[in-house]
Amino acid sequence: MSCEMGKMSMRVGNRLNSTIVRARMKRIAKTKTFTTKQQRTQKSTSGSSGQSISQLLSKLNANSGKPSSAEQLLANRTQTLLYSGMETAAERVEKRLGKFLKTDGTSVFDEEDETKLKENVADIESFVNDYNYLMKRLAQSGDIVDSNYAKKLKNYANAENKELREIGIKIKGDGTLELDENKLKAADISQVKKLFTGEDGFAKKVSNLSGQIGKYAKEKVTELEKSSAQASSNYNRYARYANNSQSYNSSYYNNSYYNSKA
Repeated sequence: MSCEMGKMSMRVGNRLNSTIVRARMKRIAKTKTFTTKQQRTQKSTSGSSGQSISQLLSKLNANSGKPSSAEQLLANRTQTLLYSGMETAAERVEKRLGKFLKTDGTSVFDEEDETKLKENVADIESFVNDYNYLMKRLAQSGDIVDSNYAKKLKNYANAENKELREIGIKIKGDGTLELDENKLKAADISQVKKLFTGEDGFAKKVSNLSGQIGKYAKEKVTELEKSSAQASSNYNRYARYANNSQSYNSSYYNNSYYNSKA
């Protein structure tokens, strides 16, 4: 009888050992399954949450051939600054020339004292500075409309090249103007007046075109601001998507880890 009891005890012990082994094997298999899922999830999310928002947006726009929202925002900001400067310069040129073109008796050329008249004409120096700034902004934009505006300004100046040189204003290769202050001060006031007054003179043509440039630049700024608002909306939307992906992945890993320990 003791022999039978011994055999029964061995069988029970063997079954117990088998149960323990099977339980361990299940835990090992479960751990391997979790590890494999984790690795697969990391690979699938590496193209989104593992990248910067700018990289994500670039990939999302790659197929359409369009710049990412982040790139669009940067480009718009640069262009907005350029056109804002262009608008300001155009307004200043128009305002400067307005002082010469007035026909209500308040033009700088209506001053009877020749000394004061010469001092007022010194405003031409300010006009040259504003004109040059405007020309540089037109050249920087790369816009075909701006190129045409710059070409017109050059044509107006070249048409009066001889007269401008006589009062100390030289036209440079890039279309900007170079002022010789001494020559301007020594110039015959009638020559200066001829260029900067009249309905069909150099100043009037430049003033009218500056008004058009200022209006166009203002419209471009408005257009760019709308584009930036749209790009900013897209950027924020994809930023939330990327952040939500990161939160989901973190939650998934944590829950899976604790479930594997259960």
